[in-house]
Amino acid sequence: MEEKFIEEKLIAEVKKRGGICPKWVSPGFVGVPDRLVFLPDGKFAMVEVKSTGKKPRPIQISRHKRLKDLGFQVYVLDEIEQIGGILNEIQRT
Repeated sequence: MEEKFIEEKLIAEVKKRGGICPKWVSPGFVGVPDRLVFLPDGKFAMVEVKSTGKKPRPIQISRHKRLKDLGFQVYVLDEIEQIGGILNEIQRT
């Protein structure tokens, strides 16, 4: 499945749950996750969206690790079936 389609589904599901899901563009700091997920009650995480079966590039893995080391949640999403589980997990924390 194409990344764009998965990303659109993520945005729609976040919106259904009352949140927003802006694109994260960070000039000069490559490798950041694609989307920021803000859900009600102050719930927040970052999501890297990939086409089905694709994996993050080494710089992305490095950035994800740094963000996780700082205490942030970072998810890699490559199947639309993962969306509900990821959002449920964000809402639980």
